[in-house]
Amino acid sequence: MKPREFAYVRITGPGTHEALTERLRVEPSEAWNAGDVNPKNGLPRRSMCWRLKSGRDDTRSLEEHIRFLLVGLSLRASELRELWVDYDLTIQCVGYYPRSSGSGMHFDREVVRQAAQLGLAIDCDHYFVDDHDHDG
Repeated sequence: MKPREFAYVRITGPGTHEALTERLRVEPSEAWNAGDVNPKNGLPRRSMCWRLKSGRDDTRSLEEHIRFLLVGLSLRASELRELWVDYDLTIQCVGYYPRSSGSGMHFDREVVRQAAQLGLAIDCDHYFVDDHDHDG
């Protein structure tokens, strides 16, 4: 199994995802409003969520996903800064790794600086799976 990594931006908070899309002038990769039915479990969603994927293949490095997102988001820096008081803005990093591998994460100073300037938190989820648990 080869490692699989990806990242996306997640914004949660009040109002509707449509209003957020209008403010940012960027179409999300995925979005829902509080009360929308979650197709995975049939239950209503508890809050609004707006997601923007990096658009990169999951065989690319996590670093590449993050840098791609930061470059694109920098074009909307002023709009994002207006949101950070009322919304939670996060770069969500996800990795699937062979059970036998060790995994570490390093964010260089520039990534941390850019994320901070945009009001973005960074959250990382790492999963260690057997070959049969994930397409590889």
